Amino acid sequence: MKKICQLSEIEDGQAHAYPHPEKENRSVIVARMGNEAFAFLNMCPHMGVELQFQENKFMSFDGSQIQCAMHGALFDIPSGYCNWGPCSGQSLIPISIIVEGDMVYFNAETANPL
Repeated sequence: MKKICQLSEIEDGQAHAYPHPEKENRSVIVARMGNEAFAFLNMCPHMGVELQFQENKFMSFDGSQIQCAMHGALFDIPSGYCNWGPCSGQSLIPISIIVEGDMVYFNAETANPL
């Protein structure tokens, strides 16, 4: 397992980007919901662009969803499913992680090949 981050680095209800542990020039979004974390490839399924509008600014105005800065698409945090915007019905690419205590690890055994 490769360390991505500490969960405590991310405020509850926020998300941060980290370098992809295995892919150059790619990053991973880790979103925190309480003591849980959800990770996705930092790439909108609509345009293939990174999602943030400023460094580590991924959340919708109300903080309930991940939002793409390009066209405002909204993604459910646990599933990555787009429920509003030009990519409705598509999903962010999940990144398999394991949370152990305060540490978030990349789970290479079940990793998506992207």
